[in-house]
Amino acid sequence: MNLTGGWQWHWRAWRSQKRWAPAAAEISDWLLAQAMPRQQLVLIGPSAGWMLPTEWLTQFEEVHAWDIDPLAAPLFRWRHGQALKRAGTRLNLHTGDGLAQLDELTRTLPSAFFWFDNVLGQLRFTDPSPDAVEQRLKNLQRQLKSVAWGSVHDRMSGPHTPGTHFSVACRSVAGLAMETPEGQAWLLQMGAISPWLDHLTEGVLPQGTPVQYTAWPFKPRYAHWLEMGWTVAA
Repeated sequence: MNLTGGWQWHWRAWRSQKRWAPAAAEISDWLLAQAMPRQQLVLIGPSAGWMLPTEWLTQFEEVHAWDIDPLAAPLFRWRHGQALKRAGTRLNLHTGDGLAQLDELTRTLPSAFFWFDNVLGQLRFTDPSPDAVEQRLKNLQRQLKSVAWGSVHDRMSGPHTPGTHFSVACRSVAGLAMETPEGQAWLLQMGAISPWLDHLTEGVLPQGTPVQYTAWPFKPRYAHWLEMGWTVAA
């Protein structure tokens, strides 16, 4: 099952735009403030770009987007295509598994910035072995060492207390463990009701990478803890 594809997913995303708006705004503000390369952009798993700021996309000369969902490409073009065309940004939409083609993509697009758009936290649902998922995620650093890259992904998700006021995003560094006082304080701030689901993404970004944590009220009484950060080529 594709958890971020198909009509059911896109219908939920479309009707949830108001609820998701604060998290989308925090992602937008963070992305627009970064100084990553702005020539080519490779998006892995962006779906229709529901949480991506058009203003950020138009800063690139060329955009390649890879998603396994056949509905992603036409809906991405519907959401962002006209603005990209006006800005002169070339848009290339591909239906396929960008994760499976990473080695080839980094060879053919060595100067591109690679962005994983809320896809890496879903890998724990596609492999029955948590250890295998964690190892696959850690291997990304080796696969991507020759390019600049970054990711926004789920760290944890689960129910929260009714009426939780989600405060502004907080800054930290990659590798923050849930068991640390800082991790527990963030969960408390989100009103997390145990148990929360660990998406196994603690080791995605290189240790010490500056990151931002953002609360994403995904649906009533259920939220995701998002982590976003990026790193330069080694």
